[in-house]
Amino acid sequence: MSKVIEITDQNFEEEVLESDLPTEVDFWAPWCGPCVRVSPIYDKLSEEYEGRFKFCKLNVDENQRTAMKYQIMSIPMQMYFTGGEKVDEILGAVPEHTIRTMVEDILERFPTDEGRALKVLLTSWTEHNKKHGEKLSKWVEKANNPESNPIYNGTLQAAQELKKASEQLSQVLMQLPRY
Repeated sequence: MSKVIEITDQNFEEEVLESDLPTEVDFWAPWCGPCVRVSPIYDKLSEEYEGRFKFCKLNVDENQRTAMKYQIMSIPMQMYFTGGEKVDEILGAVPEHTIRTMVEDILERFPTDEGRALKVLLTSWTEHNKKHGEKLSKWVEKANNPESNPIYNGTLQAAQELKKASEQLSQVLMQLPRY
């Protein structure tokens, strides 16, 4: 039995944007041949990934507000959401392995289990701050006496505090179990 959830304009936010799981939305219509052909793939994957990934479908003829909001011009269109944000999409009727690869990629990038999610978050945080720290260091080298300007000086002090926090988070990251 399919676990694909039929959604509407009225429950899109609750079912998709507020979902605790990464969510796929198949924008479709009953008259669309390619839409009908890929539907069994989503039925199958919805059962396989139950509890880890959510699969939904939205009839664009009956739910034009959401279709317009996401600028659906061609169907089938599959959009992938996590944390209330669209993170990827697939246009057209594609083979199962393409969809499965997308689902696995999203699960890797946006894990739902606590430990792996923390690891992804901390890795992103530390890498992001390292890059910005390097850019700030280059700026300091080129700036004309940044320590004498109160705004620049405050920025440099805050950047030092962020660097220390990032170093502490890097230590926590190294202590996390391997996932």
